[in-house]
Amino acid sequence: MKTSIILLTHNQIDYTKKCIESIRNHTHLDYEIIVVDNGSEDKTVAYLSEQNDITVIENKENEGFAKGNNQGVEKATGETILFLNNDTVVTPGWLDSLINTLYSSEKIGIVGPVSNNVSGNQQISVTYNQETLEGLENFAADYVKEKSGEKNKVLRLVGFALACKKEVLDAIGLFDESFGIGNFEDDDLCLRALREGYELYIAKDSFVHHYGSVTFKNSPINFNQLMYTNQTKLYEKWGFKANYYMFPRPEVLNLVPTHTKRLLELGCGMGAMAINLKEKYNCEVIGIEIDSTVAEFAKHNLDTVYSADVEQFDLSKLGKFDCIVCADVLEHLRDPWKIVKELSNLLNVGGKLVISLPNIANIEIIKELLQADFSYRDAGLLDRTHLRFFTRKTMRTLFPENLIITSLSGTTIGYSEADRLLAASIGPIGKAFGLDTDSFTTDAFIYQYLIVAEKV
Repeated sequence: MKTSIILLTHNQIDYTKKCIESIRNHTHLDYEIIVVDNGSEDKTVAYLSEQNDITVIENKENEGFAKGNNQGVEKATGETILFLNNDTVVTPGWLDSLINTLYSSEKIGIVGPVSNNVSGNQQISVTYNQETLEGLENFAADYVKEKSGEKNKVLRLVGFALACKKEVLDAIGLFDESFGIGNFEDDDLCLRALREGYELYIAKDSFVHHYGSVTFKNSPINFNQLMYTNQTKLYEKWGFKANYYMFPRPEVLNLVPTHTKRLLELGCGMGAMAINLKEKYNCEVIGIEIDSTVAEFAKHNLDTVYSADVEQFDLSKLGKFDCIVCADVLEHLRDPWKIVKELSNLLNVGGKLVISLPNIANIEIIKELLQADFSYRDAGLLDRTHLRFFTRKTMRTLFPENLIITSLSGTTIGYSEADRLLAASIGPIGKAFGLDTDSFTTDAFIYQYLIVAEKV
């Protein structure tokens, strides 16, 4: 079985040399290298023309990530297509592990490695020097040995290193060239694979060093503007904010009891949390998702999915559960009190209701109110789809007598020293006027409350 490794180049000859040499040194399976040069102005093309083991495609100008890779696929002869950034350095056994994971199941369509510099679930902590690469091979050898045979099912893989079955690309199509120079065409490819029922996996025993965005750092391209433009393009193409649904919530997942055998998830999205729940607890997961397009993706990852507005849905027909999860759901409902009461009737005695709620008493909101502002946004604490707002005290009104709060914690984000000084000043002022502000400086920096309530 042959793997066609496709690299794009646009200047940065030193990185390209390191990448190609690492492939030669650490790849022992049958492979070919295809390099598509996107209008390099340094010595890249001259170097590539001297390499007898490389097929070179020369573009006169930068055709972008999607089109360049698609050109490479047209020349490929392998059963496996591996898209690899030229600012990477591969390590011993990298391809073997990717191939082993990719072909471990007919359902798996795309696989990616772990790395030092990548967004999402593929990033791991490393101990080698990321500039000089001193200690890289020893680190990689120890890490992949420890993770031998391990893989994680995910909903997103990053395009810096993607191993794809050629037959899957034939079925779902190549990269969408409307994304131009680059960014989010890898998300789009993943979504198309998922829509057709293929699975995505991280091969935890394959490590690839990634310098990261080298081409963008040394070009006149406005990276932030490109990110915004292509993210908007992705959302418009699919009709929903895909990146919002692609990742699990580990802080919520960790609150689910280990003995859970049957779980209901309100707002299950594409099934990111359900994937982890089923892997960790081997439990049955039932989901309700209001967005019908998103629910179609979830059906591949949950046991049963209902596409419905939970406030118009007959919950009583679902049976009993050991745990019910409502992560970022209740604030969107007209009558969350009624829904929580109905959910309490679905829990077995001793069952847990796990909730995350945004905190409207956060310092960011307080600053707005002090300036006579309360502006809704596309996301965050003032998401324009939020209908109800809660604080540490008012969220307790959600729970009927048969649900007892057993755990209350909060998540936080980065805050400035000025924010902390402001909160420290407001508390004493309020107290001087007879207000109960004892917990103010704590509550002001909680972004979301995490609540576990037990059925009694």
